[in-house]
Amino acid sequence: MATHDEMTELFGADRVLTLDRAVAEERGLSEADAEVLCDVGVPLFVDVLFTVDTADEGPDPFTVVPVAAGGEETRILVLGGPTDDPGMRYCLDMERGYVILMSFGEEPQAEIVNRTLADLVEFLYRFALRTKHLEHAAAQDRGPYTDKLVEYLQARDRFAFAQPDSWWSMVFEQVG
Repeated sequence: MATHDEMTELFGADRVLTLDRAVAEERGLSEADAEVLCDVGVPLFVDVLFTVDTADEGPDPFTVVPVAAGGEETRILVLGGPTDDPGMRYCLDMERGYVILMSFGEEPQAEIVNRTLADLVEFLYRFALRTKHLEHAAAQDRGPYTDKLVEYLQARDRFAFAQPDSWWSMVFEQVG
């Protein structure tokens, strides 16, 4: 798992957002999720994939929202959203611990993205690190690096790649 120091080295000290411990407790986060948000943080921006600077549509980051899922109500913590879709948000299911990508339109839809918040942060960190490392790489050098990265991420969270049309499967298919 990426550390706060690694995150700030990659993104910049002012480009990693952490949550205050008191706020994490107030929101009712588990110890594991509080550790990720308070001690490691989330990047403010990862091109195409993630931003905390969400548009006016939908709830703001670190807002707790009650939602009905499968006939029962659960609470989710909004984390941010994709940079290219202002109506979608990454959310932490606070009871089950997994991260979903949810649309907040008239008919909300959700897809599980990662098993844990730590997995999401690691995936974002590793994707951004890949982008940095391959910035000036020749096309033939990108594939092997990406293949090794996907192998590492699959070992960490097999569920994230379980379906060919899952979020992370599609992301890595597009970047090759």
